[in-house]
Amino acid sequence: MLACSGNEGTKVKKEDRAEQPSVAEPAAMLDYKTAGSKGVGTITSFEHKPFDAQLANRGVELFVSKCAMCHSFDRTLVGPSLDAVIKRRTPEWIMNMMLDPATMLEKDADAKVLSKEYGSPMISLGLKQEEARAILEYLRERNSTTK
Repeated sequence: MLACSGNEGTKVKKEDRAEQPSVAEPAAMLDYKTAGSKGVGTITSFEHKPFDAQLANRGVELFVSKCAMCHSFDRTLVGPSLDAVIKRRTPEWIMNMMLDPATMLEKDADAKVLSKEYGSPMISLGLKQEEARAILEYLRERNSTTK
C-alpha cells in the first residue's frame, strides 16, 4: 500500500519493472487470517470479529479523505490498486502500513518491493489506530468475499 508523496516524476515505467531485482516475491493469494507477514510495527495481532457496517461507513469517509488520492480499487494510481488487498496481506500488515509507512518501508521486505515498483513511497497519514481499523473494515466490505 503506497500513497501520494507528490513525487510523480519518479514513477517506474512498466517495462523497467521486469528488469529490477525483487527484495521479496510478490505476495500470493492466501488465507489472510492465518498466513502472511504481519509487517513491522505496533500491530502484532488482530482479533477477527464479525463484519461491522458502522465501522466500515467511518472507513469510507477516511478512505476518501486520506487514501483515494493515491489508491483505487479498479486501477493503479500513484499507489497500487487495493482490489483484493485483504486476500494478499494480513490485517496486521495493512494496519502497520497505514500507521507507520516509514518503518514498514525501511524494514518490511514486501513494502520495499512495492516502494521500488511504484517509485513513490507512502507518506504518513497521521492515522490513529482506530482510524486505520475503520479503513481496514471498509477494505473488508469492498472485498466482501472475506467478510
